[in-house]
Amino acid sequence: MSRALLAAALLLAALPAAARDKTDVLVLRNGDRITGEIKGMARGKLELATDDAGRISVEWAKIQRVTSAHQYEVELSSGERLYGILDSPATGQLAVGGLPMPDVVPIPDVVQLIPMDDAFFERVRALFDLGFTFAKSKYSTTISTSGEFGYRSEELGAKLVFDGYFQNDNKSVAVSRGSIGLQGDWYFANRWRALLAALAEHNDELQLRVRISIAPGVASSVVRNGWTEIWLTAGVAGSRESYMNNVNNYAIDMLLAASWDAWRYDTPKLDLNVSAALLPGLSDFGRLRGSVTAKVKYEIFKDFNVGLSFNDTFDTRPPDTSAPNNDFITSLTIGWSYRR
Repeated sequence: MSRALLAAALLLAALPAAARDKTDVLVLRNGDRITGEIKGMARGKLELATDDAGRISVEWAKIQRVTSAHQYEVELSSGERLYGILDSPATGQLAVGGLPMPDVVPIPDVVQLIPMDDAFFERVRALFDLGFTFAKSKYSTTISTSGEFGYRSEELGAKLVFDGYFQNDNKSVAVSRGSIGLQGDWYFANRWRALLAALAEHNDELQLRVRISIAPGVASSVVRNGWTEIWLTAGVAGSRESYMNNVNNYAIDMLLAASWDAWRYDTPKLDLNVSAALLPGLSDFGRLRGSVTAKVKYEIFKDFNVGLSFNDTFDTRPPDTSAPNNDFITSLTIGWSYRR
């Protein structure tokens, strides 16, 4: 009997959770009324699962009323978070929580909705970009790639990011560069979050065999609304560097970073990201390392895009005095994203 009960329990645990009833209601600015299941809202776009049209995306700025009997985490542009069911007592307003005293906020102030009963993959964000060039001249091949996989719970988040570049032809030595990083975040009940990041880097052009860095810090969202986000980060980074001329170095640097995201969902659908990181030397005062990245993407059809990216990496005083101070790459890519 005990074995039978255990087998039944394992079977039930393996079954997917029952889908919620599609009874959430949206009313748009043009008066259209859509019924379905709200899967979440982020970056100005609400995902809704419907019976007749499948899964659709609706611009948050075009929604006038929202009603749902299910529990949500609602994040405002101020960083404040509210919890509860959703209702709209008036056009352009959102009431969060039940009677007798729900919190009523303007709909444009909401920057994120997360269903409280979401499964793991409903809280995941992912993207992948790939660039490839092959030329008959010198039989040269160039490959560039980058990607991100992130997960966000109510208070904690984790993100894995990577990028790579490889170039080779039959007349010269192959050149490569790449990095992979893992970051954990602890979100507070306001604009702030604490973070801890680990990063591994390699760059043939800068004669850097490997650099391993650990960086604790804090970040704050200066601006966050339905079409743009600006984050500022500050912290300290400890690194171990190994260069190809057998020069090794330990460094402690200040970390100063900023990122700006902007997006547009009307045609043409565009996604823009600009980020920069500066690391002024603390153990080697006067040395300055850093990087600047800019990406623009155009959606060709749902979840797929073409893009152009630029990255510049510099080091004013590398420990290996024979190493160059600068390296940059421009890439044309095709990409895929999931829930971004």
